[in-house]
Amino acid sequence: MFQTKIKLINPGKIDAILKEIVLKTFEEALEEKLLLCMECGDVDFYIAYSNNEELQDAINENFEIDECGEIMKIDEHQELMDDLYDYFLIIHKESDLFDFFPAGPYTHNGEIHESDTDMLAPRGLYSAPFEDAIRE
Repeated sequence: MFQTKIKLINPGKIDAILKEIVLKTFEEALEEKLLLCMECGDVDFYIAYSNNEELQDAINENFEIDECGEIMKIDEHQELMDDLYDYFLIIHKESDLFDFFPAGPYTHNGEIHESDTDMLAPRGLYSAPFEDAIRE
């Protein structure tokens, strides 16, 4: 479960939605045999949030809305969003669905190659964070 200073009425619901998004991401990555960049849009909480109305509603349930439909405590909302951003990366890495490849050097095909970003791949599908390192 994620940690936040914001008092929430539905942390379990938010957690379940995030974990469902991670599972769907895994299924798509496995089917398409994709590497996911953790510093790009591949694993981005804000993109997931903007594309998931259920997640938006679950988060917004925790905040008072003014007559124009705007969140009244925008600072608290942003603090929660920042906490969820961090947690979203953590649950990808700790889900046991993905192999995590941190940025750095890797020996691949007998040569040393450098990965500039942290990458994820469906567990067991890649031996290194490069497209040609797929295990057949």
